[in-house]
Amino acid sequence: MSDLKDEARQIFLDTLSQIDLSAAIRRQVSLQGDQLTICGEEFDLRSLTKLLAIGFGKASIRMGREFEHLLGERITAGALVTNAVPQGVSLNRFKIIEGGHPIPNRGSLQAADEIISLLKSADEKTLVIFLVSGGGSALIEKPVDESISLEDIRELNRVLVTCGAVIREMNAVRKHLSAIKGGRLAALAYPARQVTLYVSDVNNDDISTIASDPTGPDETTLDEFYQVVERYDLLSKLPANIASLISSRQISETPKSDWKVFRNSSRYLLMGNSEALRVARRIAEERGFVVEIADDLVEGHYRGLSDELLSRLLALRDRHPQRRVCLLSGGEVICPVYGNGIGGRNQETVLYLAIKLAGISAVASAALSAGTDGIDGNSDAAGAVADNLTLKRAVELGLDADQYLKNNDSYNFFRQLGDLIITGPTGNNVRDLRIMLAQ
Repeated sequence: MSDLKDEARQIFLDTLSQIDLSAAIRRQVSLQGDQLTICGEEFDLRSLTKLLAIGFGKASIRMGREFEHLLGERITAGALVTNAVPQGVSLNRFKIIEGGHPIPNRGSLQAADEIISLLKSADEKTLVIFLVSGGGSALIEKPVDESISLEDIRELNRVLVTCGAVIREMNAVRKHLSAIKGGRLAALAYPARQVTLYVSDVNNDDISTIASDPTGPDETTLDEFYQVVERYDLLSKLPANIASLISSRQISETPKSDWKVFRNSSRYLLMGNSEALRVARRIAEERGFVVEIADDLVEGHYRGLSDELLSRLLALRDRHPQRRVCLLSGGEVICPVYGNGIGGRNQETVLYLAIKLAGISAVASAALSAGTDGIDGNSDAAGAVADNLTLKRAVELGLDADQYLKNNDSYNFFRQLGDLIITGPTGNNVRDLRIMLAQ
């Protein structure tokens, strides 16, 4: 039958290998004598007494390694916080801390304290370079009030990722309940000169939502925070300490764009989902596909988005009846959790699409969805791939796709079929990729 499933897998893996974060940094950051250039902005290192480099997120190790290679001992001190430290990695100018993801752990609290301690030494002659990538919301954390425990924060994150809220709504809550998110880390670094470089894992590469943006002005408001709490009935779901703080109306507003802490601050995007889509498009075209990018399908409930993707794939096929076609989309879908299985939004999306593809079994087709960070939900897979024969194979193995879907157990469904995408942590994080193929 069709080899489209293998094609989808290869397009994804080739894309991962070609979205080179290290090369992106080398293109945007250079050092000539004492002149450091970051994204076109120049800094005279002779005028500085300290240079602090602080990274947090799934791409922090790779970013930190490039900066240490470039600046060496010019870095006064640094800290990198990640979810998985690659074996054998050792950097001389950075302290490496492993935080929790997708739920904060004690390492996340330790990381926040370490960063705050570094920033206490910053003054007007200090340059602080922040290296921010996705995952930072969980990897560094410090509650806004001492009554809130680690267990409270962990439960807050669990409630937020399962309540059906979109990223902006979740971040409105996270930022206002954190002592470092939503620009509050920038306030702690003031009056130092600050530069933040982002690797985007958010929809439309909106840097204000990456890692809950601890170093930029918060676009969400306190009013929005309370609206989200009410919209998803969070008071009845959150731990008592957090619910009590919210009910007291004692939470302060986060820093805004007109605050003085941002007068000497710059922010630049190094790489995002749009770059991954551009690379995937080129790779698919080189493999002979007619390619279209659905750049408007970036978020929403995964079922509705999947239905629309499938509809557009078939329409694309109808317009090119003699060609193999490829529909790409990126972003991050909403996947509410009701069961107790293993999986994530990408694997569940593919399981749902496998059921739909079986309904058009006469059309050779395939669907892949996977995270560029190599991690999907509570599993060790990046995602999964299926084709129009996946359900037939599942039935032959006695697997009930609907039951696995109901229990949010997509991982074990695809594990038995050998259709998981497993890459391990990639050291990059530019959102999810969805690849739809037909011929």
